Amino acid sequence: MKYAKGGFKAIWAIRMEPGEDVWDTLLQFCKDHQIGHAVIISCIGSLAGCSFFDPGPIPGKPGLYAYGDPIEYPEPIEFITMTGTIGTEDDGTISCHLHAAFADTEGNCYAGHFKEGNKVMTTVEIVLGEIDGVYMHRHVDPLRGVKLWEPEQI
Repeated sequence: MKYAKGGFKAIWAIRMEPGEDVWDTLLQFCKDHQIGHAVIISCIGSLAGCSFFDPGPIPGKPGLYAYGDPIEYPEPIEFITMTGTIGTEDDGTISCHLHAAFADTEGNCYAGHFKEGNKVMTTVEIVLGEIDGVYMHRHVDPLRGVKLWEPEQI
């Protein structure tokens, strides 16, 4: 187990406008405000459609997975929630690791690894908690061969 203890430096309330790409807008907001370590506290809204990934096995590597082709839902959809972290890559760039859940007009639910390309339909409301005292980054784990999140005390 790896862990680090910190606190909230700031809480940001963000409302996105119709047509904005949720991923790109959130990432740009973090870059503009130099938020390199944060967590999504709350996120709801509606999307013009959604695109996400679900995992599949990596052949020859038991217990490991990778994301395949994106799953696309092209109709307006309720954005039930999004959760995840904002961290920094080893090269210092700010990145997101986000998962989300959606519901269609019939109440069918979908969920997976959130990605760019999801556009706001009416509104998306995000409460973002900026973290102080913890360096959150993702790097390629040599044992597993995939990027993993690793918290470090600062």
